Amino acid sequence: MNTGKKILYINLFFFLLPLAAYLAATLLLFHRQTVGYGGLYPSDIGPYIAEMLGEDTGYDFPYPILFLTGRLFLPLTSPEHAMALAVTLLNGMTPLVLKFYFDRILHVRDTGNARRGIISTLLVFSLLFVSMLYPFTYLGHYHDHQEGFLYRYLGVFTPNPYHNATYLAARPFSIPAFFLFADILAFYEGEDKWIHPKYLCFSLFLLLSTLAKPSFTLVLVVTAGIIMVWRLAAGKFRKTKAFFQVGIWFLPTFLVLLYQFGNVFHPGGADSGVGFGFLTAWSTVTDNVPMAILRGMAFPMVVLLFSLLQRRLPGLLKFSWQFFFAALLTLLLLYEKGYRLPHVNFAWGYMYGLFFACTAGLAILARNTLRRRQPVWQLVIQWTVYALHLVCGLDYFRILLRGWLFH
Repeated sequence: MNTGKKILYINLFFFLLPLAAYLAATLLLFHRQTVGYGGLYPSDIGPYIAEMLGEDTGYDFPYPILFLTGRLFLPLTSPEHAMALAVTLLNGMTPLVLKFYFDRILHVRDTGNARRGIISTLLVFSLLFVSMLYPFTYLGHYHDHQEGFLYRYLGVFTPNPYHNATYLAARPFSIPAFFLFADILAFYEGEDKWIHPKYLCFSLFLLLSTLAKPSFTLVLVVTAGIIMVWRLAAGKFRKTKAFFQVGIWFLPTFLVLLYQFGNVFHPGGADSGVGFGFLTAWSTVTDNVPMAILRGMAFPMVVLLFSLLQRRLPGLLKFSWQFFFAALLTLLLLYEKGYRLPHVNFAWGYMYGLFFACTAGLAILARNTLRRRQPVWQLVIQWTVYALHLVCGLDYFRILLRGWLFH
């Protein structure tokens, strides 16, 4: 066996082991959420099962991928188990996609280094468990709803909301769309092509993500629009052709968004549509937004800080922060009127902002560590903050597995 194949098999073996464990753990969680066990394991999955069965839930879900996937399993098992299998399957694609990109960022195949492949795998699965920070005194404890209830998630939010099936179903399509557009930003102005493989792949994954849940798409469209218009204006409109050469690939998704928003938001009247107001929705779930942002973004913040101190701002890290700020703006300024207001549904896009800021930060930190591009003390601080997010995340996942409130 040659060295290349040996490294490939080692990389594959050390990825499949934790993948099997991850699939088993998440299937157990989703099974418990769908069955319910008398009110335990709260999640958003109940109405999704009804939607899959074609029942009237009183809600509009114009994003069919999860429900169509669940129907594939219906002839084989109960509706609850069919939905659990569907969420496990779609969510289980996320580590596969992340592994592809982390291997590429860490040059696993180029270097022929089996150790880098194992590191890539460890990073991928750790990323799927990071959460918002909360005091270490909370670890291992949980109080029911009463005075002194320990709110971890509410108002802060998490990169990994395992209580929302449609977020998890959309993420394996959102990740390649995010990375592909980050790549496109690096070359599109000098490419002069209407058809490019990366444009086509980006358009496809963006469309699939929208059909699974449009939260990521809303933020990406805002981010892409601001960046591309800014570049167009800064270049005195000399790159107008390049602007449209990329812009046309958003059109399939725009058409789907028009359909989705036409069904979900009925403009006209005080109790429908999207409203504009500073902190109107977010303030219903927290009274300290700056602290909430810090608890969710501590790790990306320290990575950005030390990157700026080194006067290095990789394109992926820059784009992740641009995406985060767009997500932050939507949550700060937009809300859904009427009964949807307390749902704070623009937080789903913000959670994508948290996830991609953590993803890019972790990838850049790992690459800097392997290349020894930063002083040891800076690396130690960054890895320590990441470890804090991971410890909280593992404890939070334990809470979900026990059937306690995700709040």
